[in-house]
Amino acid sequence: MFRRVLLTFALAVGLAVSASAQGIVPVDDDDFVNYNINSGTIVYKPYALSIGPKVGVNYSIAGDPDGMDLGMTGNIGFSAGAAVNLRFGRPAGKPFGTERFGVQLEALYSMHSLKTDVENINMSCFEIPVLFQWYFLPTFAAEVGPTFTGAFSASPKEFKYNNAVYQMDKMKAYDVMLSIGVNCKLKNGFTADLRYNLGNSDIAGNFQTKVSTISLGIGWLFNVIK
Repeated sequence: MFRRVLLTFALAVGLAVSASAQGIVPVDDDDFVNYNINSGTIVYKPYALSIGPKVGVNYSIAGDPDGMDLGMTGNIGFSAGAAVNLRFGRPAGKPFGTERFGVQLEALYSMHSLKTDVENINMSCFEIPVLFQWYFLPTFAAEVGPTFTGAFSASPKEFKYNNAVYQMDKMKAYDVMLSIGVNCKLKNGFTADLRYNLGNSDIAGNFQTKVSTISLGIGWLFNVIK
C-alpha cells in the first residue's frame, strides 16, 4: 500500500518536472546586473517569498511500549494546512527560481494512526515544521530542521490491556521531531516533498513509545515576492 503511494508520488513529480522543464532557469556565474525587456529594465530582488495550501499523507511508525505486547505496527494518516517559503541567495541580477537557499515554515493539522492487536490508536495532532533548504538544482532542494508537534486528542477514549485501562483521550503528547527530506518546487507554484520525521519523545508517561513518520506532501505556493 505505502509502496504504491511512493510510486504515485514519484510519477506525479516526474510529470510535473517534465511539463515545466523549459521554464527552469539554470544557475550560472555570469555577472548580469539586469535584463532588458521591451526597452525597459527589470532589477530582480535577491529573495523570493511564496505562500499557499498543502495536503499530504503520512505513515506512522512506533514500537510496543515497555512491558506491553501489542503487536504495534504502522498505519496511514493525513495532513492539511498552509506553507510559507522564503528563498534567498540569488546570484546578482538573476531571475526568480535561481535562489540557492530557503526556509519553509508550515502549519499543519495531522492525523497519525497506529495499528495494534487490540485496536487502532488515532491521534489528532498539530505540526509546525521549520525546515532549512539547500537547492542543489533550481527545482530540487534538500531540507532539514525541527518539526514541533503535539496531540490535541487520541482515540479510543479508553485503551484496555491486561486488566489495565489507559485514558487515551486525555493524552497530550508534545515532541520536537527531526525532519529530513527532499523538496520539489516548480516555477508554476507546484510543490512536493518527501520527508522522514524522527520522533524523540514518548506519547505519554504511562505509554512509553516514540512515534516517527514518513510523509508525502503536495501543495501550490503563490508568489508574493519574486
